[in-house]
Amino acid sequence: KPPYSYISLITMAIQQSPNKMLTLSEIYQWIMDLFPYYRQNQQRWQNSIRHSLSFNDCFLKVPRSPDKPGKGSFWTLHPDSGNMFENGCYLRRQKRFKCEKQLAAKDGAGAGGKKGPSQAAGQPLGEGSSSGGSEASAGAE
Repeated sequence: KPPYSYISLITMAIQQSPNKMLTLSEIYQWIMDLFPYYRQNQQRWQNSIRHSLSFNDCFLKVPRSPDKPGKGSFWTLHPDSGNMFENGCYLRRQKRFKCEKQLAAKDGAGAGGKKGPSQAAGQPLGEGSSSGGSEASAGAE
C-alpha cells in the first residue's frame, strides 16, 4: 500500500495536471495509473477520495465552462493551500489547511451551505461546509 494519504494523492494528481484541475474520474485514473494497489477494491478508496474532496477546504469545485462539455465538475486546489506539504514531501502534511472565510462563517450564522453550481462556469465555487477537524479520510486508508 502506498504511504500517502488520500489528500496527498489528490493534491499530487491536481498539481501534475496542465491546468491544475481535474475531474473526479481523472483523479481516480491518475491514482490507479501510478499506484497498482488502487486498481483493486475501487469502491472503498474512491468513496474516501470523494469524502476528502468534499470535506477539506484545500479543494475547490469548479463548474465546467460551456466550451468543455462533459460530466462532472473540475476540482482544483485552493490558492492559499500551497504550503500544506513541506518542501514537496507528500508523506506528511505540514498543517491542516483551513479557509479563513470558512472559519468566519462558522462563527456567524448559517455556515451550512453546500458546494453547488451557483457561480459562473470556470470559477471556483464558494467553500462548502466542512466536517470540522475530521482527519479520518486522510489517515484511515
